[in-house]
Amino acid sequence: LLSNAFDEEGRLDGVTFPSVGRLRAKVRTFKRDILTSIDSLLSMPSMKSKLAVESGGALTMEINGRLVIPVQQKYQNSVGIVHDASRSGKTCYVEPTEIVGPTNELRQAEAELRSEEARVWRQLTETIVEHREEIEGNVASLGQLDVVIARVKLGKKLEG
Repeated sequence: LLSNAFDEEGRLDGVTFPSVGRLRAKVRTFKRDILTSIDSLLSMPSMKSKLAVESGGALTMEINGRLVIPVQQKYQNSVGIVHDASRSGKTCYVEPTEIVGPTNELRQAEAELRSEEARVWRQLTETIVEHREEIEGNVASLGQLDVVIARVKLGKKLEG
């Protein structure tokens, strides 16, 4: 179980643990769909006229895990939920109504993923605890083997 538990990045392997893999795919799909929706919204002439882009900042940003767009203060209520405002008050950072539901679903999928990863970590921990004595014995054997190898190398180096 441990030999296949992790991927190249050191994360729990989505193939070894299919439930983790499925939830990660679900999260990726939600993120992609939300970004596609934002891109569509930002390309609409009716939305472009409401954007506060004079500062030259990014068109999207994340505030408290919610994607927001910079909107002129006078249009804030017609676009969605206000999450923040600039110091001047001229720009409001608004989560468009169209992505509120999908973002809530994304947050739920992320919570499910965290829960499943925690369950898998508990399972791995229990497996390690069950095999603790074997693991400790193997570590001790490897330590002895390492000492023998070091002695051989030292002997060769000293021509002994």
